[in-house]
Amino acid sequence: MKTKELIENEKKYLMQTYSRPGMVLDKGEGMKVWDLEGKQYYDFIGGIAVNALGYSHPKLVQAIKNQAKKLIHCSNLYYSEPQIILAQMLVELSCGDKVFFGNSGAEVNEGAIKLAVKYFKEQNKDKHKIIYMKNSFHGRTIATLAA
Repeated sequence: MKTKELIENEKKYLMQTYSRPGMVLDKGEGMKVWDLEGKQYYDFIGGIAVNALGYSHPKLVQAIKNQAKKLIHCSNLYYSEPQIILAQMLVELSCGDKVFFGNSGAEVNEGAIKLAVKYFKEQNKDKHKIIYMKNSFHGRTIATLAA
């Protein structure tokens, strides 16, 4: 199945939530990606900000393989050593004393909104404003769509 047929099937089976260029990405290395036809591109948006290390970084690939052999997913209903170690590292490298992990930008934005509202309530301040970038993408939840 090549590009044209895949794009037609995508439009047939998936809801259309984005306007996309007419290419199907196949692989990536560093900041470069290749489509099914072998044409190379540079990813200047970092996979929408989730590929800070680029594609196929050998150390990241090995770390994922090692962790997948042990435990591929652990709900927040349980304690997880890697999560606790990462939280400690982030606190030590930042000005905060706690971290909040989320599964998506929308979830993290909603968490930030809740934390801001909680902060103002604890300060006995009835009025507060959430400041956001107008006409920007903040997620697909009710609160983030309203921003």
